[in-house]
Amino acid sequence: MSNGIDIKQDYFSFKAQTISKLGNVFKAQADLFFERAIHDAENGLLYSAVSDARFALELSQYAKDIGYEMIYMFGFLTQISLDVNNIIQAKYYYNLGEKMLDKNDINYESDKKAFAQLKEMIDGESWKENFE
Repeated sequence: MSNGIDIKQDYFSFKAQTISKLGNVFKAQADLFFERAIHDAENGLLYSAVSDARFALELSQYAKDIGYEMIYMFGFLTQISLDVNNIIQAKYYYNLGEKMLDKNDINYESDKKAFAQLKEMIDGESWKENFE
């Protein structure tokens, strides 16, 4: 496929070129799979939701103009991981999301509160780690 991306470049140059040339496509696909993940979860298809949300997260690595909104993917993946009793995975996504909290964002207070609630749920479920 001739799209002006030099596949022989180092990883960082390749990634920058990919984002520059195809970032809008990756953003649209990430949004689509994240919306599907939410739909799956709302319909009780929890493992499908996990799979789609993880794929959305992977796609977002090459998406143009995606930033703070990734925190919602991490929050969703934290919650859905708790829902399928994968506490270790929930902690992983929680930690990634918590590190992204931005005091300058307009939604900071509500996001901080949501992550505090996720932390409470993780702490309440952590005893299950010994049985995984």
